[in-house]
Amino acid sequence: MNKMALLIPVFLLLVFSEWWFVGKKRGVRFNGKNVAHNMVIGAIDQFVSIANFALFFWVLKLVYDNFRLFSLGNEWYVWVLAYFAVDLVSYWYHRLSHRIAILWCAHVTHHSSEDYNFSNGFRTSPFQGLNRIPFWIILPIIGFTPTMLFAVFIVSGIYDFLLHTEHFPRMPKLEYVLITPSLHRVHHGKNEIYIDKNYGSTFSFWDRMFGTFQEETEAVHYGILSKEYIEGNPVDAIFHQYLYLWKLICRTQIWKNRLRVLILPPNYIPEDITLETKLSPPQKPIQKSIFIYALSLFIFSSSVVLLLLLYQDILSIYHLIYLALFAMSGMVVSVKIFYARARIHIVRNEILRWFIFLMVGLVLLLVMDNEKTFRL
Repeated sequence: MNKMALLIPVFLLLVFSEWWFVGKKRGVRFNGKNVAHNMVIGAIDQFVSIANFALFFWVLKLVYDNFRLFSLGNEWYVWVLAYFAVDLVSYWYHRLSHRIAILWCAHVTHHSSEDYNFSNGFRTSPFQGLNRIPFWIILPIIGFTPTMLFAVFIVSGIYDFLLHTEHFPRMPKLEYVLITPSLHRVHHGKNEIYIDKNYGSTFSFWDRMFGTFQEETEAVHYGILSKEYIEGNPVDAIFHQYLYLWKLICRTQIWKNRLRVLILPPNYIPEDITLETKLSPPQKPIQKSIFIYALSLFIFSSSVVLLLLLYQDILSIYHLIYLALFAMSGMVVSVKIFYARARIHIVRNEILRWFIFLMVGLVLLLVMDNEKTFRL
């Protein structure tokens, strides 16, 4: 069993506890389809992270074994130092991910939601895992072991997840040292005063030190300033900014601008380009039968995803990929229905999706059976 995946039910319990608290205790409407949307992005990220983590650990070990300058050991104070070092590197990686367009392509997925709750912690592009690698290799060069760094990454990630909520007030004394939910709300705000503030993961003094600190002084409006993105398709949430950059690169006639599009801040638009505003498609009420199907499909598919993440070690790579694609495609379809983004030919398309996966499943069974017979 993958013991790390046991954290997922804990995070889900937090999400649904927040949902219950907001709805029952405070009478505030909780956006269920946004939670589903975030869960799908998180599922995609988790499966891709199986490969990302393996690559990440391999790179850290390679650098540590061959290029480290010091051997810092395993004493308690080295662990404390490792946490501060990880947090400092995380600050600069996070800051550059907001200021360099090609890095923003991966990070924008986390910011594009206009709702803010614990489920935002799931909303991470799988490309972020790849983007982090060049930044973090400085740490094994200094002498921190890959095992120590991975343990610190996990603790830091758990803390970061817990910041995504509106239901903790400001804690001014803690804010002198720690990033609190209030400070992280500021980071997710698109208010002019909040843009590009509070990049810290655990500690707030990096922001104070480097001039990016901002207290929560007005109501936060969440989301991104870009009009190119429309919520409702998890795949689009992951890839839309890459497609947007590609569109800019193809449209500009000036070669220097093509490089600028990649390395300048995300709001840069070449002077020889005029962009049209993307309009959100009209949404119509969902038929009750289609909604029930989508909800049932989402529950079934997300249950399959959780089981696959827990028991990935007992499956062959072929079965894992096949079942993951089957489950994640079901989750994506469900969310598109919730947002009225998959209304045309939904029945026909779903019959086709089930047929394709059944055929591929039969082929996999036959191939595996033939391989066993051949070995005998």
